[in-house]
Amino acid sequence: MKKYAYLAGSIACIFFLYFLGAISHPDEIHLSELEKYEGKSVVVKGMVVYREIKGKSELIKIRDGNYSADVFNYGFTSISYGDIIEVKGRVQRYHGKMEIVADSIKLVEKWDVKSIPLWELSENFERYLGTNVNVTGYVDGVYSSYFYLVDASREYRIKVVYAGNFSGEIKNHEHVYVKSMLEYDKNRMFMYLEMKENEHGIGIID
Repeated sequence: MKKYAYLAGSIACIFFLYFLGAISHPDEIHLSELEKYEGKSVVVKGMVVYREIKGKSELIKIRDGNYSADVFNYGFTSISYGDIIEVKGRVQRYHGKMEIVADSIKLVEKWDVKSIPLWELSENFERYLGTNVNVTGYVDGVYSSYFYLVDASREYRIKVVYAGNFSGEIKNHEHVYVKSMLEYDKNRMFMYLEMKENEHGIGIID
């Protein structure tokens, strides 16, 4: 009888450990699936497109493709617009919308790790609008508060605006990367890059 008791106990322990594992490892889902997971813990990934400090907490909006979600975090992170993050937390409904209350937030990819060419920025502008970007191109006209960035074939062109005087640091035709934010001027209806944060800047590509 003891033999069967030990066997039953072992089986019970296995099921218990499996149950604990299921609890501690929430499902990794896409943002489009949040509605199905209300009240459950999940893991999601997305690009940071908005961040607001609220007292001792922060509200972060992440986006993946055409889907976005608000993330409420008790505490502060050092993330920036354009960063890819992984959020582990519980899904809840707040004011009729689904949001995630974060247990943990992990940086997956910093926004400036990879440089993107101008054609990608142009053809996928909705993905990058309002976020930090690291764009490569060639200088084409330098002025006191802005310059133009073009691709090698001169098919794509964008204005780069900055505070201060960078005209002495770059020259026409130089191959550069520009760390900045992609903005949209509603009145003039055009997109431009703006360098306005400490992490923004220009570098020469050899």
